[in-house]
Amino acid sequence: MEIINEANEKFKDKQAEICEPLLELLRKVNALEKEIYERNEELEKKKEKLGIESEFTPEDKELWAEYKKCLGEILKPYCTENLYKNCGGSFGSPQKYGYIDGECKVNFIMKSAKKAVVETHYKSGIDKKHKFVFKNIDDEWLLCEVYYGFENEDSWYSDSVR
Repeated sequence: MEIINEANEKFKDKQAEICEPLLELLRKVNALEKEIYERNEELEKKKEKLGIESEFTPEDKELWAEYKKCLGEILKPYCTENLYKNCGGSFGSPQKYGYIDGECKVNFIMKSAKKAVVETHYKSGIDKKHKFVFKNIDDEWLLCEVYYGFENEDSWYSDSVR
């Protein structure tokens, strides 16, 4: 992973303070997503073996509830309340942020003392990107917005952490 510091000169020293917790957060989200995905696969095998055709059994509902609860607990220290309350929409394989421990480029952008942006650029079939927007709230950097996009477009689309 390559991190490119594009911050204004007076904010260049903030890179580690913002990027390191973000990468830690994304790794935690990946680990949870992987665990829940594997457990879901086991549930699917069990249902298939028993001939259960119902898409959502009580066990499925419990797994989803556990996922949402655990994800909220992971996100809470890093994110604004609005962002972490709207989490838990999906899990899969490969994990959404699996690229962070592979080949990717990270841009750290900071032009004011109250806002910082981290963009990740990676390939997953096609060239993609994520944008993470942080705000300094009561002297604490919190993730408040997440976007995704495609390298061949200038647009960003609203997203959730997971």
